[in-house]
Amino acid sequence: MIRLAIATVVLCLASAPIHAFASDRVKTSDTAMSDLMLAAIIAASATLIVAFLNSIVAELFRRHKDRVALAAGIAGELASYEPALPILQKVLSDTIHAVETGNRGVIGYRPFEKPKDLVFEKAVEKLGLLGPKLVEDIVYVYGNLNAFRTSLGLISTHFKEMPDEELRARSTACLEALNRAAQRGGPLVVALKRVAGV
Repeated sequence: MIRLAIATVVLCLASAPIHAFASDRVKTSDTAMSDLMLAAIIAASATLIVAFLNSIVAELFRRHKDRVALAAGIAGELASYEPALPILQKVLSDTIHAVETGNRGVIGYRPFEKPKDLVFEKAVEKLGLLGPKLVEDIVYVYGNLNAFRTSLGLISTHFKEMPDEELRARSTACLEALNRAAQRGGPLVVALKRVAGV
């Protein structure tokens, strides 16, 4: 667009009558030259303004599309975890109850590979597009999910050799982290879907 503005000035100057550049000092020629220069400047300025406004509009549209896609992606990822919530809550509650009642023999865990939040991990640098409130909630939810997974990973790997107090404490902390994530995660998914327009 800037090149177009320069070309406009050159074109306007090139189209001037030859007598406007002649050596005579007739007043009418000087006036015609001034008018031509003024027209060229106005045309170039208008072109630059249009180019600037176009770039702003294009950037705003791109940011809007990125914001909508980001909101939809995170909402979908968090919503995909919801069906497992009651199952995990029951497993942890049963573990705590078993320890408290002296029935550790009914507890059974298998080691698992810690899940990855693929959308969140790739979108961290763009979270600012969603605004401070949503960013705060997103980081809070994923932070508690990570704490839950870390605790559950330790429990599932080492629960057999853990003393009762440690197993109970870790299970309680794990359940609390899961509940915190669920408590704020539900409204967060709704808010993100509203931003995404779905």
